[in-house]
Amino acid sequence: MSTSLKIPPESQNTVSGNEETVGRGLFRVESLSSLRWIAAGGIGSLVLALCLYAETPPKKTEPSVSRSTSRGALTSDLLGSWPTFRGPGANGHAVQADPPLGWRLEDNRNVLWKAVVPKPGMSSPVIWGNRLFLTGADDVDRQVYCFDTDTGELLWQHSVESIPGSPDIDGLPNVLDMTGLAAPTATTNGRVVAAIFATGDLVGLSMEGKRIWARNLGIPSNPYGHASSLMSHGNLLFVQYDQEENSKLLAYDIASGDLAWQVERDVISWSSPLLIENNGRTELILSNCSSVDSYDPKTGKLLWHSNCLSGEVAPSAAYADGIVFVANEYSTTSAIDVGGHDSAPAILWQWEEVLPNAASPVANEDYLFLPSPYGIVTNLDAKSGTVIWEHEFDRGFYSSPILVNDRVYIIDLSGTMQVFKAADEFVLLATSELGEQTYATPAFVVDRIYIRGLSHLFCIGAKNPQQPLPEGK
Repeated sequence: MSTSLKIPPESQNTVSGNEETVGRGLFRVESLSSLRWIAAGGIGSLVLALCLYAETPPKKTEPSVSRSTSRGALTSDLLGSWPTFRGPGANGHAVQADPPLGWRLEDNRNVLWKAVVPKPGMSSPVIWGNRLFLTGADDVDRQVYCFDTDTGELLWQHSVESIPGSPDIDGLPNVLDMTGLAAPTATTNGRVVAAIFATGDLVGLSMEGKRIWARNLGIPSNPYGHASSLMSHGNLLFVQYDQEENSKLLAYDIASGDLAWQVERDVISWSSPLLIENNGRTELILSNCSSVDSYDPKTGKLLWHSNCLSGEVAPSAAYADGIVFVANEYSTTSAIDVGGHDSAPAILWQWEEVLPNAASPVANEDYLFLPSPYGIVTNLDAKSGTVIWEHEFDRGFYSSPILVNDRVYIIDLSGTMQVFKAADEFVLLATSELGEQTYATPAFVVDRIYIRGLSHLFCIGAKNPQQPLPEGK
């Protein structure tokens, strides 16, 4: 493999002096391998749909409410944190972040530290302050980890065990290797970190790793393994527990583990919740095998329902400027106008070409970016669905893209980060290699990127080359 740092002439006027200016040069990695990765499987595209397109909305029985302690959503204290999958609100926007464009492992350029993750998992990092949380699992044990964001030191690990109803080694669910038992991403509100596993084990821990509460929700009836990530909002914890039967949306008081409310559902999915502020109203958006549903996070009341999906839905929804976007392979991309509270949401447009099967879309007021497992990224006009441009990379994507100001960061299955402009023309800004396969979605906080590879956790930030690389243990 040959590696070079190149700044094309047309980009030199943006480098602020010289190519040693950290985080402004163009990092380009040229690989000898040009074999295209073709996704023959994976969550959302292994077999034909389990759930046919349905015309019947979810059950509209009133949710059973025990108590609800939710407060305001998406507050300013989240700006320096990454509390859930795809960041605050799970929308794939890195607010006020300014990370480097790339890195180079050969001389440790912009690589602040690298740490071993004890057990495998496809879950993504979540961050609050100087603490980063991950999960890992194997046939013997399920664990929650806490790393120091400045050094990569493993501060503590908690074994999720001795929970009534939790299966023993002979009763573990059958899951795909690429899903595993630790696919769902944890969540935190800065006081409690909550994690869930494919065994149905749900646990709430203090920021110091002490167990506060735990329960088993029952092994989900799921052919590939439970993958929906958790969401926290104020004092509430949301669990999207869609499966072949007995599906539920559950809300718990995150501090005590007490059930706040629950809603019965009759759908299956592998997607994760999205939390939005829509014209003064907070909404919890869920995608599934037939529809998109919006709920009041305080009570579980169904706010609206749109039948526009089919298949095995793993990508989560995206939101921008009053429009919810959903997409799934073997189905369509749909743009749903949800700006008006007094009328049913209307589908503005649909598009049926190259679609994601695991990675989630990301959008702003102008553009919708769709990553595919075949390496193709499509930029659609957010208001009309018109194709603006399409670009084919060498590898496919399971990790979701993150929008950072006017840049899109997306890391492929080989661990190669591609950075391009969110613009009318495709402009590649940087390409950097991690050195190991990557399924998880990175976390972006201030001027750093935290990336989980198949075996290690990496911290990318402004750093001069030739400095030793700390390796956490």
